[in-house]
Amino acid sequence: MTKYFLFVIACLINSKAFCQADTTKAIRYYQLGIKDHSARDYQSAAKKFDTAIMINPNYAMAYYYRAVDKLYLKDIKGAIDDDTKVIELKPAYSSAYDNRGYSKYLSGDAQGAIQDYDKAIALNPKVVKVYINRGRAKSHIGNYQDAIADFNKALELSPSNPDIYFDLGISKGAMNDYKGAIEAFDKVLKLRPKDDKALLYRGAIKGLENDYAGAIEDLTQCIAINPDNDMAYMSRGGIRFDHDDKTDACADWNKALTLGNKEAADLISKNCK
Repeated sequence: MTKYFLFVIACLINSKAFCQADTTKAIRYYQLGIKDHSARDYQSAAKKFDTAIMINPNYAMAYYYRAVDKLYLKDIKGAIDDDTKVIELKPAYSSAYDNRGYSKYLSGDAQGAIQDYDKAIALNPKVVKVYINRGRAKSHIGNYQDAIADFNKALELSPSNPDIYFDLGISKGAMNDYKGAIEAFDKVLKLRPKDDKALLYRGAIKGLENDYAGAIEDLTQCIAINPDNDMAYMSRGGIRFDHDDKTDACADWNKALTLGNKEAADLISKNCK
């Protein structure tokens, strides 16, 4: 065996050992990143994932969690770029499409978000969160009928989730299905009785349905739970004004104004002289 051949063998062995050491080092930084991520130290976690990726540029899960951390750090473009890299490395990883869809939605690209959610659902049709996210994106662009279909599918998978009923109530209200909206908010409040937002929306819709007593009761209860809910004062004031209770209406709008609702100033100026 020549010295040259022995030299080549030694180089190959050393190279393999070096690669193994690098892989181990990348995994170590990834694990440290996961630890920081779990502790909600997203800045530190992202730096650990940076190092893992520097060592191993094809480390898909390091990109994935770095994307999540970037989203928490409000680097939406960076999150989209990282999730795109995950999809390049792991094309069948449905969660990357879901996460990228959410980032696109936050960036204002609702249509792009829906396309990513479509892909996520095609890869894994049993994830509740994706139907909720796609429904919200569809609702955002005014496609309430399809949004309701997504929320109903989410309810098939998670029938006791108050957040889904809340979204369903919003979309049904937007379609002027006030009865259906009230029923959805009823479900929210049965599952989560102290939900001030559900009381706010149900009270406002009851006002549209001319259920004056029911509307005032819901909005008053909303304020009792959250005294800083300026929209509850605005809504209750509007319903009271429509029912010739100008004094209490103006009192509600003045309270909303003190809570920072600038629209209240215009109502007070026009109606409370």
